[in-house]
Amino acid sequence: MLQFKTTLVIIFSLFSALSFSQTRDTITFAYMSVQNYEMNLSEIKKIISPKMRDYEGSYHFGESEGEANLEIIFSNGKLYARTEYADWENNTWVEKSDRQSVDYSKYKIVIEKTEYELSTSDNEKGLVSHYYESFEQNIHHDIQFNPDTNIERPEGKYPEASFVKLTSKELSELSISELKIMRNEIFARNGYIFKAGGKMNNYFSKKEWYKPIKKDVIKFSDIEKHNIELILKLEKS
Repeated sequence: MLQFKTTLVIIFSLFSALSFSQTRDTITFAYMSVQNYEMNLSEIKKIISPKMRDYEGSYHFGESEGEANLEIIFSNGKLYARTEYADWENNTWVEKSDRQSVDYSKYKIVIEKTEYELSTSDNEKGLVSHYYESFEQNIHHDIQFNPDTNIERPEGKYPEASFVKLTSKELSELSISELKIMRNEIFARNGYIFKAGGKMNNYFSKKEWYKPIKKDVIKFSDIEKHNIELILKLEKS
């Protein structure tokens, strides 16, 4: 009799566990950029074993006033990321840029704690991220595809100097001569005319992208101003 009761308890426990798992079904949704644009899951194809440089691009997020682009470049063996967006400031629509931390591991990247993998939809490259939440006793699995809208990559050997605000730690990995090239490359990208016959003029005049058009007044971005000042300090230290 005791054995029979024990068997019933085991059967009841198994049935309860099975019933609970059935009420926690995972419902999967796929959409592009925002939840308003649904996609078929079959449209998204994962890129197998992407290289670090394959993540370079400008990936679109959101719509209307919530629009932003996650921009990533690959330079000198590293990935640099920033978010480009617009915001109201003093009754003016101002373009802004915030640097984002980015790590690459096992063919995926992590940006500000969110993991992304590289995929395609209709042969268009994009970032895919996964989100989970409980809803009415079910688990919703949202798969978001953010398309690559092509990035305008700064020219030169050190494009990151015009792309994100660099740190002293990052720049300390470079020699004084490399820092000098990086700093003057910012001027060159903005069309600065170097002294005829000088080292910088001889160096940049050999670059196809260099277009000397300005002698004095140059409008640097906040990112470029920051990096120029920081590099100068390191050159003098």
